[in-house]
Amino acid sequence: NQSRKGQETQSLPWRVVLGKGGGSIRLTYGTPRTVSTAEALRQRSLLLADNDKDATTNNNESNNNNLQQYPIEARLSVLSEESSAPWKLLSIHVQCSPKTGESDHQLVLNRKQMFDLHRIGDRCMIVEEAICRKKDEEEKEKKKEEEGDDTIMSDDKETITAALQAQPIIVPRPLHRLFEVTHAFALSLQMEILSSQAEALRRGAWGGSMGGPTARGTTVIECITVSPAYFYEQKGGSSGAGGGKEARGSDNGNSKSAPIVAMAVHFWSCDDRYGSPRVGDLLSTHGQNQSNGNKKKGDDASSKVTASNQQRDDNYLPKSDRRGEKRLSLCIRAVPTVGLVVSLSGGSDVVVAATPNVDIMKDNGTTTTSTTAVDHHMQRNVDKLLSSIQDPFQLSMSDALLAATVLCADRRCQAVVAALNRQKSTNYRLPSWIHLEVECGTISVAAIISYPTSSSTTSSPLSAAPSARSPTVLFRLACDSRTGRFVPVFPRPASLLRLLACNDSSASDIQSLRSAALASALGARLAASSSSGGNNIAKRADGASRDSTGRIVRDAFDALARSMDTLGRKCGVGGDWNDIDAQSASLREKSVDQTCHDLKASLMTCSGMAAVFGVAAIALKIAAGIDPVADMAGGPISDVESNSDLIRVPLLGVPLSQRIVEKLVKEGDGETKRTSQLQGELFAMSAKATTDRLDLVCFDVLTMSGSASSVPTRLDYANIDPPEAAKVPTTTEVDDTLRPSKRLRITKAMGESSECHHTLEEVEHATLWLDTILRQQ
Repeated sequence: NQSRKGQETQSLPWRVVLGKGGGSIRLTYGTPRTVSTAEALRQRSLLLADNDKDATTNNNESNNNNLQQYPIEARLSVLSEESSAPWKLLSIHVQCSPKTGESDHQLVLNRKQMFDLHRIGDRCMIVEEAICRKKDEEEKEKKKEEEGDDTIMSDDKETITAALQAQPIIVPRPLHRLFEVTHAFALSLQMEILSSQAEALRRGAWGGSMGGPTARGTTVIECITVSPAYFYEQKGGSSGAGGGKEARGSDNGNSKSAPIVAMAVHFWSCDDRYGSPRVGDLLSTHGQNQSNGNKKKGDDASSKVTASNQQRDDNYLPKSDRRGEKRLSLCIRAVPTVGLVVSLSGGSDVVVAATPNVDIMKDNGTTTTSTTAVDHHMQRNVDKLLSSIQDPFQLSMSDALLAATVLCADRRCQAVVAALNRQKSTNYRLPSWIHLEVECGTISVAAIISYPTSSSTTSSPLSAAPSARSPTVLFRLACDSRTGRFVPVFPRPASLLRLLACNDSSASDIQSLRSAALASALGARLAASSSSGGNNIAKRADGASRDSTGRIVRDAFDALARSMDTLGRKCGVGGDWNDIDAQSASLREKSVDQTCHDLKASLMTCSGMAAVFGVAAIALKIAAGIDPVADMAGGPISDVESNSDLIRVPLLGVPLSQRIVEKLVKEGDGETKRTSQLQGELFAMSAKATTDRLDLVCFDVLTMSGSASSVPTRLDYANIDPPEAAKVPTTTEVDDTLRPSKRLRITKAMGESSECHHTLEEVEHATLWLDTILRQQ
C-alpha cells in the first residue's frame, strides 16, 4: 500500500483472510449477517453433539465462517510463481436484501449478471496492472533521457540503471480497482431496490389524494412523490495509478462525494416562495471517522462526512426534475468507495440535535463545536433512518421515510414554537399565561388558569399573577407523519372536551334529542311531499346546529389547526434556507409574523375552551356531584359592556333547581291553549381570555325550554361574585394521604425550567375554588 510519485496513500478496504492451504485469499467487506442454511445447521448440530470441549473451541471459528454472509465477498489466487504474476479472480458475490416484510421487487441478481460482474472485476484488475506497467516503463525511459550519458560516471550509470529496474515508480492497485467496481455495482443494486420500494409506497400506503383546494385557491399536496434513481457518468473515470481519484471532480474538497446515482422522496408541503430549506447530510451518531467498512455495525455503507464538509442544498438531481418543488426532501446518493449518503431537509439542525460535539461550519467559513444537549428522540430516529438505507441486509424505504417524517415533525414543531416565542411586538406576542413546549413531534399548549377572588387582605395562590403560578397542559398539537399537518390531541380525563372537538352528539343530550327529532321530521316530510321540502328541513337543521357547543368548539380547533398548518409550511423545518435574493429573509419573517398574529387569537380562544370544557368540567362534576351539560344554559353571551373578554362559546352548566311552568297561549283561531314549559336555574361557567390572564367566571342563569329537544332560551343571567381569598382552601391544607403520590413533571417553558401541572393536578385547585362558590349559593 505504499505510494510514490504523487500517488495518494490509502488503506486497503478489504478484510483479507488467507484460505486453507494458502493457495487463495478471501476478501470481505461490510458487516456480515448470520444465515441458517441446511449445511450450516447440520454443522452446528454436529458441534453441539460433540462432548469434547476442545474440539468445539477449535472448530467454533470455522463454524462461524460458514454462518456468515458478507455484503461483498471475493476469492482470488495467483496462478504462477513469478513475482509479476497477476491476480486471478476465482469468485465474487454481492449480497443485499430488503428487510423482513419488504419486497425486493424481483431485483435479485440472476446468473448472467453475476457472470458479467465476474468478468468486469477480473478485467479491471488486468487493466490496472497493464496501465501501471506501461506508465512504469514510460517513467523509466523518461528518467534515462533526463540523466544523460555525458554527466554520469560509468560506475554510477550501472548503479542507477539497476535501481530503476529494481524499484517500480508506480505501484499497481488491482485490489482497489476490484473494490471500486464491485462496490459501485452493489450500491447501484441497493439504490434500485430502494427506488422500487419508494415507488410502491407512493402507489400504496403513502399515496392518496393530492388534497383539496384551500381558501386561496391552491392545492395542498398530501401524497409523496418519488424522483427515481438517476445514474451519472463519472468524469475522469478510474484510470489507475491514482489518477482516477483526482479526476472525479474538485468541488472544494468534496471530490469523494460525487455520486454515481441519486434518488429522492419528497413529502409534505412547504412554502418556498422566498427559498427552499437547505438539504444537509445526516451523520451516524455512533462515530464520524470510520470509513473502511470493516469496523462495527453500521459502518459498511455510511458516508461519515463531517458536518463542516456538507454540500448545502445539493440533492444531486437533474434540474429538469421538478418533483421537489414546494416539498421537503429525503435524498439518497451512492458515492463510490464511501457508500449511501442520506440527506434530509434541515439535516444540519438534525445533526446538531442528535450528535454530541459535532463540528458546524458557519457561512463565513469558520467551524465551531456544538455544545447542545443530545436529543435522544432525534438520535434514535437518525440511527433508524441510516440503518434502513445503509444496511444492505435491512433495506426498508418504509422505515426510512417514517423516521424522516418523525425527524421533520420535531424540527417543524421547534420552528413553529421559536417563531411564536420570538415575537417582540405586543400585537404578535403570545400572552404571558400561554406556554408552548415541543415533545417528540408534538406541541404542548399549557396555560396558567386564574381563579378570581374578592379583594381581601389575604391573597390566595389561586388568584396569583400568571408569572407566580405553574402552567397546566390543556391540549397538544401533534404533527401528522403522513401529511405534516397539526392535529389537536386532548388529555384522557377531558372526555367532554374530546367529544365536543369532534362535534359528537353524545356530548350534549339536547343536541342528541334535537338531531333525532329533526331526522324524524325529515323522514316524514320526504315520505309525504317532494324532496324540496326535505331540503328546507335539512337547511333548518344545519342552521340550528351551527349554534351548538360542539359545532363552535370543533370550528375553533379546526381554525387553530389550519393556522398552525400555514405557519408550519412557512417555517418549514427551521434552520438555514436557500434565499432567492437579499430580501428573502426579511420577507419570510414578515410573512411568518402575520401568521403568528392570526394564530395568537386562535390559541387564546382554544385555550379558554380547553380550560372550561376540560379542567372546569371535571372540577364541576366533582364539586356539584352531577355531570355538567353543554347547551343547557343557552347560547353564547354577547354582552359587550360587562363581558367583552368572554370567549364566544355557550356556557357549561349544571342544574340547581327546575320547575314546570304552565302558560295560556292564544292561538290564531282565537282559542286559548295551556302549554307546559320547563324553567330551570343553573350554575354556569365560562372563561375570560385577555393578554394578561385567563380567568374562570361563574354565572347564575335562568332558562326556559318548551320541549326536551328544543334549545333552552336564556331568560336572565347574572355574574356570581368570586369568593373571598381567605375562605378558599389551598392544596397544602388537604391531607396528603388522600391523594396518590406522583412525581412532578419538569418541562422547559419560555426558556426556563418550570413545573408543568397535569390536568388532574389543576382540577384539584379548581374543585376547591368551585366548592367554595357553591357553598355560598
